Amino acid sequence: MNRARLRAALGAVVLVSTALVAPVVGTAPAVATTSSTLPACQKITAETTNDRLVNGKFAVEVSPDFLQITETQPMWGSKGYDSWSTGTWFRNDPTGRYQSNTDRTYLALHCNGDLALRRSNGYLLWHSNTANRGVVRAQISQWGNLLLLNASGSVVWQSGTLATGMAAGAILPSGGKLVSRWGDHQGTPVQTLTMQPDGNLVHRSGTTVKWQSNTRVAGSVAGMSSTARLFVRSPQGTILWASPCAAGTSYSVAWLHPEEVSITDWGNGIKSGWSSAYGC
Repeated sequence: MNRARLRAALGAVVLVSTALVAPVVGTAPAVATTSSTLPACQKITAETTNDRLVNGKFAVEVSPDFLQITETQPMWGSKGYDSWSTGTWFRNDPTGRYQSNTDRTYLALHCNGDLALRRSNGYLLWHSNTANRGVVRAQISQWGNLLLLNASGSVVWQSGTLATGMAAGAILPSGGKLVSRWGDHQGTPVQTLTMQPDGNLVHRSGTTVKWQSNTRVAGSVAGMSSTARLFVRSPQGTILWASPCAAGTSYSVAWLHPEEVSITDWGNGIKSGWSSAYGC
């Protein structure tokens, strides 16, 4: 079973800036769905079998009037395999006018190097503004970052996204971070959970520190236990901090919400565990 938890209904997000209308640049044929790369002059299209780019746990998915990056984390336990999914970044019609359930919206990397989300009639919903900058391909990386690359492989534009959650058994290394940019273009601050090299695990909303573990052993790592506890562990193996709530199951994930980090356990129904904002 796969319990998808996408953090916003496609028709529920309404933005306030102004959409653009522009002609379609070049002809964009479909690209195979199994690819992680979209070459210049090609596209992926909603409501078809060619509607996404995939690389491991991450996918760029186009649906009617909506583009998103999704993350899927596998979960294992006594009940076998399960998975958890969420969105990490999205773009849609900034006016809120277009919220179709059927339009064959497409994401095209135009021949001029501009990545554009367009309705089936060519109406521009969003674009990367990278025309004539040498972009030859779009790619979703194994870390969940959508990249526009030139012929030498240098990054011209990026979404700046990474994983937004840790399933049971996962480790966040020293210097590593979780990132959620869901709603960033609407003014929602970017959420990060960083395992700092100094050993402090810190949640920030934008640049504001919202929570920290107050641990200070350099080189420490963070992780999720098989009992649904987030922890910080020193290089010597000492647990310096652990979320204090009751133990749960291995079908659990610690993930970034707007303004908080929280643990959700799907082992016996859906149960909320520790939250950086509300505790147990």
